[in-house]
Amino acid sequence: MKYNSEDYFSVIETKTGRKICDCGDEIDALMMVSFDPQNRTITRNQFLMGQVVDIEIPKQLPTSEVVFVETENKKQDTYKALNDSKKKLMQSDLEPLNLS
Repeated sequence: MKYNSEDYFSVIETKTGRKICDCGDEIDALMMVSFDPQNRTITRNQFLMGQVVDIEIPKQLPTSEVVFVETENKKQDTYKALNDSKKKLMQSDLEPLNLS
């Protein structure tokens, strides 16, 4: 199995060996060196991609049954909400809006 490598460039200070920055493009690294050419240098690094794992997703869920669990309190709350929604609203004393 082949791994694709991607090169990146590090700009290093020659006196101390401290890394100044990493660049994805060689032109950017050369520009960073051009700011102080006596004290900076470039190294080319290869980034190896890690192992790729393929995952298969099942076409359907393992069960087709839906289970509802209902407690007595939920049943009572449901019935109460249904009864409350049957109550009628009071008629308003305002005049109807005429849009014509």
